[in-house]
Amino acid sequence: MTPASIFARVRATGRLWNTLLIVLDAAVVLCATVLAYEARFEGTIPASFDRWVMPLVGVAVVLYGVTFALFGLYRLVLRFVGVDTLLRLLAATAIGFAVLLGADMLAPLEAGMRPIPIGVLFIQAVLVFLGASAARMTARVFLYLRTSRSSSGRRVLIIGAGSAGSLLLREIQNRPDLGLTAVGFLDDEPALKGRTIGGVHVLGTPADLARIVAERDVDEIVVALPSAPKDRIRAVLNAAADVGIETRVMPEIVIAKGSVNLRDLRTVDVEDLLGRELTPIDVDEVAGTIRGKVVAVTGAAGSIGAELCRQIMRFEPASLLLLEIDETRLYELWLELTAGGSTAPVMCICDIRDAPRLDALMRTHQPELVLHAAAYKHVPLMELAPREAIKTNVLGTLNVVEACRVHDVARFVLISTDKAVAPVNTMGLTKSLAERIMLDAVAAGVLNGVAVRFGNVLASRGSVVPIFEEQLRHGGPLTVTDPDVTRYFMTIPEASRLVLQAQAIGEPGDIFVLEMGDPVRIVDLARKMIALSGVPADIEFIGLRPGEKLHESLVTQGESLEPARREKILRVCRTAEESPTFSTDVRMLIDAAIDARSDVMRELVQRLEPGFAERELLGS
Repeated sequence: MTPASIFARVRATGRLWNTLLIVLDAAVVLCATVLAYEARFEGTIPASFDRWVMPLVGVAVVLYGVTFALFGLYRLVLRFVGVDTLLRLLAATAIGFAVLLGADMLAPLEAGMRPIPIGVLFIQAVLVFLGASAARMTARVFLYLRTSRSSSGRRVLIIGAGSAGSLLLREIQNRPDLGLTAVGFLDDEPALKGRTIGGVHVLGTPADLARIVAERDVDEIVVALPSAPKDRIRAVLNAAADVGIETRVMPEIVIAKGSVNLRDLRTVDVEDLLGRELTPIDVDEVAGTIRGKVVAVTGAAGSIGAELCRQIMRFEPASLLLLEIDETRLYELWLELTAGGSTAPVMCICDIRDAPRLDALMRTHQPELVLHAAAYKHVPLMELAPREAIKTNVLGTLNVVEACRVHDVARFVLISTDKAVAPVNTMGLTKSLAERIMLDAVAAGVLNGVAVRFGNVLASRGSVVPIFEEQLRHGGPLTVTDPDVTRYFMTIPEASRLVLQAQAIGEPGDIFVLEMGDPVRIVDLARKMIALSGVPADIEFIGLRPGEKLHESLVTQGESLEPARREKILRVCRTAEESPTFSTDVRMLIDAAIDARSDVMRELVQRLEPGFAERELLGS
């Protein structure tokens, strides 16, 4: 290794600076001692004291060097020198002064006087503190100036001039190797405009974002608002997406840590763009339906089922039955839920199409609450396999309802979908029939059941958002079915919380709709994800897939919505009455699906859902 490379490594690790500090501190102690004597005796040091000057220098250099080392003052990263460093320096100096003072007090008197006047020791300590502080702050100023001169990389605009934004600025300024330059702040507080933080100006408010980005040639935006409401974050990110600038977000963990690292920053996810503040639920009301009870969740390892299980565990059920056909995901969920030592979760491998298996599990565990989340949900795939959709979504629901009836389950909850409204695809049709199976059992007086409908769930498996994220990882293009297609979105935690609240307030036969907000144009979502990711991806329109609608609705003709007793939950008012042959027709449809009789399936679907079979069911 060449001397140049050795020097570079030493310099990179900061050892050179700290070695220089040891030398500087020794010089500071020497100068402080001489100046202390000169100050104490006003320039004329008596001969009886003059002979102690150099011994005091030697002892003080060693003593202060040891105390400084014990307080870590030679292991500093100089670009991070701050108030904490000065406090450690003050403590080390005070201890050094105390030791010297104690030694002076114990030394024998000479002609009735102490060898070293106390005033000299005190002035020396003050000067040592000031000199050592000046050496370290000078080093930091030098590094700061060098960083400022060398900063010519990506230009970063920080949104948020509070403590989090200040921490981020400090990290950028102290890390020239990152190749970032902070060009300014934006903050919601108009009074901050024109002020400076760490030499960087507050340029305005987020409303000025487009103008500032253009004027300052911004390459990247960092949103340093870790404790701001989601609505505020969403507004800022949408504005950033509109100007097409790559954006990163500071997570809430920064508040707890009190420091920030550029690795802490994360890319924008879709929940930042579409997520809403979680609606408070009546914890006592929900707990009354769960705590100390045996609860079963079908499809437990799916996106919604797993989150339901996580939230149910917070209410301390006596037992939580995890009914799932996917053994790997079931085991992973069980490991997650039992990580804290709970024995409530019980793994139950179960295909809901297998009535005897369901019956055996219900007989063994006697659940009091059943949440039915198991279903096939992928619209285009179910168009290719309508028989499988019927066997799982219709037969499976019928089996679960029948098992609940036989084993006197106190409450049944069906997780439904907006695609069950005026269905135009096989998945929607089968979920509509599932709702009607539940309502039929309630009308017969054999089931206390409710259903909850909601739209697309952000980040659930198979949904558009994970697909977009994967396409962005590969550089695009992002595939959108139609420029005008819209969908309702809700986060998994929000949907699950509202499901638990809805089941707690529901009366037999209630169908609830979760308030979904405004529908989102998928092409707008794609454009924002591209802009905020910084990936120059294209959008490709591929046309609506089989069974897809341009727009979803939450109710159909013959239904209306009325407020329920809790925020963001609406009750569906139905006027339609079920056909007296419904139960028989459904069972015949299931038999036709099992026997692969496509002509009978089409006839029964036309009878059960008039108008649907204008499009022929595939015979697969």
